[in-house]
Amino acid sequence: MVSSHTATAIILCGGMGTRLHAITKDQTAKPMVEVAGRPFLQYLLDYLIQQGISQVVLAVGHHKHIIMDYFGERYESLTIRYSIETNPLGTGGALKQAMQNPAVQQSELALVLNGDSFIGFDLQDMIKQLTQHNADLVMALREMDNTGRYGRVTVDRNSKLTAFEEKKGGQPGTINSGVYLMRTSLRERFPVQPSFSFETDFLEVQIRKAAFYGYLSGSYFIDIGTPSDYKQAQTEFVNKINTQQTCPTLT
Repeated sequence: MVSSHTATAIILCGGMGTRLHAITKDQTAKPMVEVAGRPFLQYLLDYLIQQGISQVVLAVGHHKHIIMDYFGERYESLTIRYSIETNPLGTGGALKQAMQNPAVQQSELALVLNGDSFIGFDLQDMIKQLTQHNADLVMALREMDNTGRYGRVTVDRNSKLTAFEEKKGGQPGTINSGVYLMRTSLRERFPVQPSFSFETDFLEVQIRKAAFYGYLSGSYFIDIGTPSDYKQAQTEFVNKINTQQTCPTLT
């Protein structure tokens, strides 16, 4: 089985962060807002190191210089490269461009994360699931009592993704946590246009014909994209991520 060292990570950091404007005042990139005294992005990089990742591509756009000046080309044991949006590309376009980076092209796998959310996962377990199912992509899922903010993802008994459902308040289920392990060859199926949504224009279109599987994480999850969740992260985030346990997969 392939190891975590065969994967290059990509973190999507280029969003405008409009929902968090009350916090950022448009003075910094959303992944750089401080949580317990450190940029949120720094926690993500630390977690990648724990998972055995040695290379990361940061897909930057809005306030890109703040991220690039802070981290440079090296952080701890991570080699950092940048994919720079000169115009807004959406999540899909940003990922498509980042996957053209030589570090990603030379890798068999890409581990993709949103720069404004965190969930605990075990990369080796995700690789194992991708290998066992000969999957194109494995998505980290999280059970929620109320999926209204995110929409729901459904799977069959073999953990294959079957549908994305509309956002409906008050309903329990599993959500897309914004972490994906994919084969880098999957980029050949991306839409031809430079700007698109990875979730809507690719995942939802491909779900019935591609080998997409779910990995259920029982670990802590937070999305700092709103002021209320950002405030919540200030009081609980560090303690939660310091007590992460191995995450179970869907059965």
